[in-house]
Amino acid sequence: MAIITFAQVKGGSGKTTLAKCTVAELVARGSSVAALDLDPNRPLGRFFASIPELASVEVAAPDQQHRVSTLVRELASRADTVVIDLMGAATNDTQVAMALSDLVVVPSQMSEEDFRGGIETWRQVEEAEAIARRRIARAVLMVRTASGAVRPRVEAFLREAYRKEGAHVLTAAFGDRTVWKEMSYAGWVPPLHERGGNAAENFAAIFDELMALLETASADTAAA
Repeated sequence: MAIITFAQVKGGSGKTTLAKCTVAELVARGSSVAALDLDPNRPLGRFFASIPELASVEVAAPDQQHRVSTLVRELASRADTVVIDLMGAATNDTQVAMALSDLVVVPSQMSEEDFRGGIETWRQVEEAEAIARRRIARAVLMVRTASGAVRPRVEAFLREAYRKEGAHVLTAAFGDRTVWKEMSYAGWVPPLHERGGNAAENFAAIFDELMALLETASADTAAA
């Protein structure tokens, strides 16, 4: 069982798209998965309901009667993996979710604002780890990357900037593809519908790297 959280204090960084793709990838690989949606717009439930292969994915959202900690425990009792999509802000709920996570992924686009938000989020995960008193795997994922004359230099600069701040950056990056932008209304999800395509292979590489981080963290915890 694993709890995977997508967190970034800056809004619009790609958390929800990545959460959707992660759920789809898990389903495609035969794992049972549930989701916790902390985005105020609650996009996950609507999206999964529109995709036949994902319609049975359980989605929960906190309210006054159902706290994040309770919902995570309940979802984890019924699914192999719980995917959490956090809001783009720092709240008590986001801190609780990170403290309960096994892996936190911090998406970062090619901007100074995303970098600053990413570093702040990274520090919050460090605090959550101290509160939880256990290892929480974590990584920055560069998103909306593209080839061209300028973007590669910007990406290289930001990767180095994150490393200087002590943040681990995934080798794989989430490419800026039209299919990801159209996914919510087109009903076409590459991890499910075109496994051999470039977009699906791009995300599979990200997913495999994340799973390796989880395995390493689990082994370290067991050794400790």
